[in-house]
Amino acid sequence: MRLIRNLLLFASLVTLTACGFQLRGVSAPMKPLPFASLYLDGQGSVLPELKKALERDPRLKLVASAKDAEAVLVVTDEQSAKDILTINRGGKVNEYLLTLRVTAEVTQNAEPLGAPRTVLVRRKLGYADQDVLGKEEEEASLWKDMRRDAADQLVRSLAYVKPLPAAGQQSIKPDAQPQR
Repeated sequence: MRLIRNLLLFASLVTLTACGFQLRGVSAPMKPLPFASLYLDGQGSVLPELKKALERDPRLKLVASAKDAEAVLVVTDEQSAKDILTINRGGKVNEYLLTLRVTAEVTQNAEPLGAPRTVLVRRKLGYADQDVLGKEEEEASLWKDMRRDAADQLVRSLAYVKPLPAAGQQSIKPDAQPQR
């Protein structure tokens, strides 16, 4: 019986690694970021999670000042809301909808790189009057998870930023014809 259990465990581990499964936060983003150094600015509860997500990429260096960075990521807005989602027959709240909206902007040489990025994360929170203390802990855990998810989404979106051409380089337009 013990041998069968060990074989099943081994087979499941081999299957997971064969399909490319990786634990969240273990690897760097799939696509490299278009800059090597970044300064993180702004305010909000998502900043610590955003810093952790950026530090996971060994190819990126977080710097202490905007002067030393190739690009600056500024969290310009963070909004959270807790709305009633469903009500039971007795008129009491059955579920809440937690919403976190984070807006960030990437700049290079004080010029924005594209439009500001907005990330929206939503979670449902079941509610019962008899479990108030447990639901408070569950809500705090959901908010933390939502901040982590928003930070990860922002980092993934940074991989698609088009950096400004370096000084001395001319930007190439795809519809421009070469001169002869």
